[in-house]
Formats: sequence, structure tokens, C-alpha cells
Amino acid sequence: MKKILMVAALAAMGAGAAPVVEITSVQQQYPWTNTVDITYTSTGIAEENTYYVVFKAQDSAGKEIDVITNALKVSQGSTWVAQWQPPFNVRYENCTMTPYVYKGGQDDYMIVDLETWKVAFEGMSTQDASNEKYNTNEYKTKKLVLRKIAGDKSYTIGHNNPSATSSDNRPNTVHQCFVPRDYYEAIFICTRGQYRRIMNDTSIADSEMPMGDVSWNTIRGSAGVTADPSETCVLGLLNSKTKSNGFGSGRGFDLPTESMWEIAARAGVETRYLWGDTTSGYSDWCWAMDNSGKAIKPVGGKKPNNWGLYDVNGNVDEIVRDVARNSGADLAAETAQAQNVFIPISQGKSTGRVLRGLGGANCDGIDSGWYQLSISWHAAGASSTWGHVGFRIAYIPE
Repeated sequence: MKKILMVAALAAMGAGAAPVVEITSVQQQYPWTNTVDITYTSTGIAEENTYYVVFKAQDSAGKEIDVITNALKVSQGSTWVAQWQPPFNVRYENCTMTPYVYKGGQDDYMIVDLETWKVAFEGMSTQDASNEKYNTNEYKTKKLVLRKIAGDKSYTIGHNNPSATSSDNRPNTVHQCFVPRDYYEAIFICTRGQYRRIMNDTSIADSEMPMGDVSWNTIRGSAGVTADPSETCVLGLLNSKTKSNGFGSGRGFDLPTESMWEIAARAGVETRYLWGDTTSGYSDWCWAMDNSGKAIKPVGGKKPNNWGLYDVNGNVDEIVRDVARNSGADLAAETAQAQNVFIPISQGKSTGRVLRGLGGANCDGIDSGWYQLSISWHAAGASSTWGHVGFRIAYIPE
């Protein structure tokens, strides 16, 4: 059996000097598996730039038969391995593999096909055009769409309003939070249709409704906030299924930390509310008790924020990765997360997990304005399930 594919010349995409990716070997892992390792090296890549390498497999007639995406950060002189499982009746040694490199502006969105488990990246012409494209049933149930949040920069989060305190009376003053590298966050709260496909649970309705009645432990596993998601939980299955189609290392999909969530929710806005400094006009942006009939609504029914994320305020609560903590009890942990947004806060209440976005089922109306703040929060137990508590998926490239 041949172990090396015929390697075609690199086709590089993006402005500036073209990086070079060379495939050094393509080899079946073991005779009894269908998994193929694609080993490649990279040169000519500017330091600190993030590139995504996409391998396109073609048959002897030049017909494209498969696409494999490796979303690791590529750096000068590095050696990487992407994994591929060829389609049924396709022999890898009869294929030609071509690497493509994508950089900046062509990876604004990550698209996960929840039926084939293939991952693709797409650019954005305008935010409005992308909002219109993705706010459809297909992208709410059969696919998972995540928006890139730019890294290597700091964002302003928190508030200085002493009357707007959480259920645990924890202050959250305005501060800077550093994002060391790009990450992605889902534009929709995970829907029942998406959950049904990730968990392969046909008892769940194939709908655009937020997936509630699911605990933090079901989403991540019970090992704790610093551990990777367990293999049988929602995020663990998403990691393993996308890895089986050559994407990444089987890690990366997770709940956002509290600061990751707020940065994505604010979308660069520093006003008191997502839409301004007064409650006027809130009904265009979020579902609350007084405009929803006290009912949970399908995702994407209100205006998105500046980065195309929907329902970041109202509709349902969103559980995040962090442990809930008392006022002033975890200054060191808060500081560590401000210096690196990806560090989860793991010390606090023994069972509580932070909830953000506070949905209409918990709102007593718009009068207080608290529930529409981008910084509003409270907590729930790690094993607790509530119909009005859902979650939003994030991806952190390694």
C-alpha cells in the first residue's frame, strides 16, 4: 500500500507574502482504521499571524471528493498533523491532496456542519449580509455558526453602577480584559435542533428553540471548570466528531468564560445597555417578560449585536464556564482572567455556575433595567436544570 499521496503545489490565499505549506507524508494510522495522518510543515509565515490550512482531496479525474480543515495556529518552521477519514469506497492512496492557506478576513465565521461534522471558514462582505445569510433554519439547526472575536487586544467590560448588582451582590467595576488570540463564539444560543444532532438524540424536537433543561454537567462533564469537557458530554462529543473529520486536536469547543461571553455580547459597545444608555427601544433587541408573553422564543427573533450575535440579552439565561463567587472573595482569579480571558474562574461557591444574558423567564419587566444590562448575571448549580437556562458554544484555537 502506498503511504504518500501525490502532493500538488500550494495555492495560497490572502494578501501579502504567500506562506508555503508542504505535505511531507500522508499515512494510514493503522491497517485496521480508516484514519489517515497528513503531516505538513510551514515556512514563510509572518510571526503572530494566524492561518488556517485546508486540504482538498481530488480523485484521479480531478474531481473534489473531500475537504479537511486544520484550525491550529501555523507558525514558522512548525510541523503539524491533520487527520482525515476518507469517504466510503475512497482509497487515500488514489487521491491528490492540495493544501490551501487562509488568512485574515477569510475566517470571520466558523461553520460546523452537524451532519457531516466538517468545519469550514467563511469571510464577511458586510455584517448585515452575514446576518441575513445565517439567520435561517439551516444555520440554526443543521449547522453551528460561530463568529470570530479578534485577539491580541484588550476590551472594556464591567460596570460602575452601584445599584446594578447581581444576586450575590458581587461588584464588577469597569476594567480591561485581554484576549491573547482570536476565538469564536456561536451567534445563536444552542438550539434543540443543534443539540439533537450533537447528542444524536432523536427524542429532542428538531427546532429553532433554545435548548433548555440541560445542566452544566451535561454540557461539559462533572470534572470541573479547569478540565477539558468529558467525552460523553455535549462539548466533548462536538470535539471528537469534528476531530474525526480532520479538524483540530479534539479540543477547543467549550463554554465561554464569563469575560469571553461579555466581550462577545457587548460587541465593542460600552454603553449601559446593548442599544444605548436608556431602556428606550429595548423591545427591538431582546425578549423580556413584558414583550414575550412570558414565553421562550425561537433564536434570532430580535436584532443582533454589532458582531451578529443574537439573544445576548433576554429570551433565556446562558450558562458559562466559570464558578460563581462571592463579592471580593476571588480578586486573584478575577485579575488572572482580566489578563487572559481564557482562564476560567474555578474557586467560589461549591456548586454554583455563572449565568449570563438573563432571559425573559426571570425578568420582572424592564422597569429596573437590570436584566437588560450586558453585565447582568446570577448563578445555578452545576447539576441543576431549568427550562429557561441554555448555553452558547465557543471555540478557542490552540
